[in-house]
Amino acid sequence: MEKIIVLGIGNRLMMDDGIGIYLVEQLSKLNNSPHMSFLIGESDIDYCISQIMNATYVIVVDAVLSNTNPGDLTVYPLANLHEHQFLDISVHNFHLLQSLYQQKESIKGYLIGIEPYEITFHNGLSKTLSERWNSILQDVSQTIDSIIEHSFQ
Repeated sequence: MEKIIVLGIGNRLMMDDGIGIYLVEQLSKLNNSPHMSFLIGESDIDYCISQIMNATYVIVVDAVLSNTNPGDLTVYPLANLHEHQFLDISVHNFHLLQSLYQQKESIKGYLIGIEPYEITFHNGLSKTLSERWNSILQDVSQTIDSIIEHSFQ
């Protein structure tokens, strides 16, 4: 089986923008698969790119503005990111997601976006996402399991 990188990006100091980091930290504690690596990239996009350029499969977890309800997930294939106009959906988009799109022949994977409630200067999640934490964590975990199951059959 291929090595899968699950990458959490965001900024802990910008409230719900840190959701990808918090989720990947928790998922790394719950998942002991030898085929998965969990990385925290925060907002250091150059570090993220250096870590995933030799990967063959990447799942990025990030706060994404997709006009859904706070805490809802939206899944985007990396190969289709160009359809979202480079991307107004994530504040970390341009450098990292453009690089992933440009490497679409060699790096496969998905962006799992979690709709934020509030992005402003504040450490920790908003009350809205905090109240939905267990549900969001479960949804992301199940989504990752489903992606892997369908991608590696």
